[in-house]
Amino acid sequence: MRGVLPALLPVVTSAVDDAAVVEVCGSRSNWFCEVVYRATENEMLAKAAEWFITRPITAIIILVVAALLNRWLRRLTTAVITRFTSPPTVAVGALEAIGVTSFSPDPRDATRTRTLCAVARASVSTLIWTIAVLIALGVFNINLGPLLAGAGIAGIAVGLGAQSLVRDCIAGFFILLEDQCGVGDEIDLSTVSGTVEALTLRSTQVRSADGTLWHVPNGAILRIGNQSRNWAQTNVDVLVGLDADVERVTAIAERTAAEVCATDDIAAVMLREPQVLGVEKVDQTGVVVRVTVRTQPGKQAGVARVLRAALKRALDDDGIVYRAPG
Repeated sequence: MRGVLPALLPVVTSAVDDAAVVEVCGSRSNWFCEVVYRATENEMLAKAAEWFITRPITAIIILVVAALLNRWLRRLTTAVITRFTSPPTVAVGALEAIGVTSFSPDPRDATRTRTLCAVARASVSTLIWTIAVLIALGVFNINLGPLLAGAGIAGIAVGLGAQSLVRDCIAGFFILLEDQCGVGDEIDLSTVSGTVEALTLRSTQVRSADGTLWHVPNGAILRIGNQSRNWAQTNVDVLVGLDADVERVTAIAERTAAEVCATDDIAAVMLREPQVLGVEKVDQTGVVVRVTVRTQPGKQAGVARVLRAALKRALDDDGIVYRAPG
């Protein structure tokens, strides 16, 4: 019996020590708290070591991991968006292989890509740092319930007060994503028309023909008529008297349009041969013969002016009275 008790004494002492460690450091005791308590048997010192050394170090590790993850995801987001918004390398290589060397990316594509990347990176950073801060606060046994409830109420209040701003930003994001318009485009927003001078997530700045700069919130835009996409077309109406020879007027219009569009300056912006559609309207004011031309975006107005002047001179030389439409 005397030999058995000394043999069991270390086991009992160890069990008592483990129970004391659990009582001081908790059931999920960390290594540092346990080491300090076993070395000093001081409860206050062990708890202080846990609160002022172990938990801050854990929180710092969480924030460092969040910073690394945020940096990596921001780069990944930028690479993915750039990949999907840039011209495919294979397509560019194919165009160069068949001799198309004049291909150049649209300058506004770079602006659109930068804006989308900035929005996506900000969203990624907000999400990661929010989660990291909540986890770090949880390390200190802070009750996150009231904090989340308060943040939720504050978020609802801010959302109600800034719902127009959120709507504008979401609308602006999709305008950029779908490339509905860009800087330099001639657009019609139903309420205002003109040239786009700036485009952000919040608003679109349009310079009208009279020089007025309009700031239109993106959330208020119901439709966008882009007059600068791929090609532009305009109609030139020739109004002559009811007694005019329609076939003769049509022949003059065809000859004059062909001569005008054959000049170097006009031919450089033309996308197809001008077409004389024939008689468009007959009323008490006279007969309207329509000529249509298709040009590069934004060049149609200049071509129409030159063509009208040439038609006026041709009709005058032929003795046919030309009247201004409308």
